[in-house]
Amino acid sequence: MTSGVRVSDEAKNCIESIKIRLTKEDPRDRFKALFFTINEGEIGVDSTLQIKDVDGEDQDAYKVLKVKLQEYPACYVVYDCCYETKETEKNELIFIMWIPDHSKIKIKMLYASSKDSIKQALAACGIKHDWQINDTSDLLDQSAFLSKIGKGIIKLEGKDVKD
Repeated sequence: MTSGVRVSDEAKNCIESIKIRLTKEDPRDRFKALFFTINEGEIGVDSTLQIKDVDGEDQDAYKVLKVKLQEYPACYVVYDCCYETKETEKNELIFIMWIPDHSKIKIKMLYASSKDSIKQALAACGIKHDWQINDTSDLLDQSAFLSKIGKGIIKLEGKDVKD
């Protein structure tokens, strides 16, 4: 079932910019996360999170992402996640569909039926993981997130992972 909702041109441009790393650009200007909402039959960029927004010793991109998600009754997110295992460092794009259980049924139906539209726009991005969150406890539990992206992770966004 599809909703007929389309992805805006602005959203497509932001999606294109998160997947391409240009050597001449300032790395701090890169998008860390894109937050998409549905308005008037169109999926558009509601807000962005850049690396410079979470750059600093006491900043943590994953924590900022968790706080920001809770501001929405529902949204889609493309998150550029950095993590380390004992063997390697990785940067992977993660698609998140946030539809909390307490959202209105109409919102739940709209976002669930429009997921294919945004997934088609993201097809060339190389999304590595897809995470649907319906409960705040899943969002707040770092181990639930880590289990979605892999095993043996020792650092998430440059911060040591708690056992």
